[in-house]
Amino acid sequence: MSKKQLFALVLFLPFIFSRAQTYDYSRLIFNNYIYHEEIASVKIGVVGSESNYDQSVGASYLGNNSLAFFPPVIRLFTDDKIKCSFDDLSGDVRFMKFTLIHCTYDWKPTTTLHTNEYLSKFMSDDIIDYTYSTYTFLPYVAYSFSFPNDNIEISKSGNYLLYVYEDNGGESIPLFTRRIMVVETMTKLIPTIIQSTNIPERFTHQEITLQVDYSGQRLINPAENIKVLIMQNERFDNAILLTKPYMVQSSNLMYNERGAITMEGGNEFRTFNIKSLRIPMEGVQQIVNRSDAIYAYLYPDEDRKYKSYVNHIDINGYYFNESIDYNAVGEADYAYVQFRLKYDKPLKGNIYVFGELTSWNFLEEAKLKYVENTAYWQTELLLKSGYYNYMYVYIPENSHVASTDLIEGSHWETENRYTFFVYYNPNPASYDRIIGYTSKYSFPKVK
Repeated sequence: MSKKQLFALVLFLPFIFSRAQTYDYSRLIFNNYIYHEEIASVKIGVVGSESNYDQSVGASYLGNNSLAFFPPVIRLFTDDKIKCSFDDLSGDVRFMKFTLIHCTYDWKPTTTLHTNEYLSKFMSDDIIDYTYSTYTFLPYVAYSFSFPNDNIEISKSGNYLLYVYEDNGGESIPLFTRRIMVVETMTKLIPTIIQSTNIPERFTHQEITLQVDYSGQRLINPAENIKVLIMQNERFDNAILLTKPYMVQSSNLMYNERGAITMEGGNEFRTFNIKSLRIPMEGVQQIVNRSDAIYAYLYPDEDRKYKSYVNHIDINGYYFNESIDYNAVGEADYAYVQFRLKYDKPLKGNIYVFGELTSWNFLEEAKLKYVENTAYWQTELLLKSGYYNYMYVYIPENSHVASTDLIEGSHWETENRYTFFVYYNPNPASYDRIIGYTSKYSFPKVK
């Protein structure tokens, strides 16, 4: 073998081995999920994309956190990147890696694509950027990474599960997963959001109509092969999947049947501020430093079902981490935050604290428990210093869809961020592409 051939083989070996790796997906939950109790504050956001910056959320209000309040959606073959940060509360450094798993529109592994058909260069990448916490009561290691990058690139649009794991001598130990979307801009979406035209929902629901314009594109039977997903504030539990348009006009799919697409308006999110763990700030009644941990007690909450709608500014359920306790470092610490809800009516279901602070999921630790001989339900969550939105949602027995109405009330005037995804799959041997995406606020407030 010549030196030139040997050199070419050496260069090509990592390429071969990167595609020879296999992963056991049977242990994974194809949702936003943390598998390891020492992983905390998982945060993903979009960087490098001016198109994802929504002008209805002003930079003067969000400061340096303006990129923290957008769903993890990037455009294919652009400079858009997903940035992920998280903490390891063990305080020790692990050898961590991440990969991406292409999924169907309903979040199952895509069986018609091999990994090297949607990821180029390498199948996985190491997570090497980390710092140790300083000046904190609870020690931790803070990690961050972004992608696409020089080692891992995405070549297909669609749903993706971000899978972060510890590489323990060839064994993959799951740490957490997150849902992201990669989109193509092949269609133009024109949504409208109004007060519901259905009489029973007139004061509680919002009505959505949508026009999908695919002019200039050669699509196979779009009325049959296109699905549209509508999400409200990154919630998957109540997302609406449209499989048939109401009508087709030229190269436009119309989803505009009167009163057909409605969602609970809900209410504006509640807020608390723990950017300081020395003095109580907004929404915090008391901060207690004990020998084992820091505890932050929020003011007791009351249900808002029968209260009038109050127009106040929120950040649509998101949070950002920040500390003002240390002038030199400003590094965020952790505290056990106690939530208390005054509610004494009988329930046939469960109440959860909900928002980005619970990964938009219904976590067991976020489920409220009734305290005997009181009128309070409560729970506590370990959270990092920062500014948080949250609300209380109710899930009836034998249901997987949460309602805000029981505790928070539901109002047609509420500002919600709606996102729209157009999935296209022309045949069973293909895969679910996302060929259109947009977002729109209902009745936006000036921030």
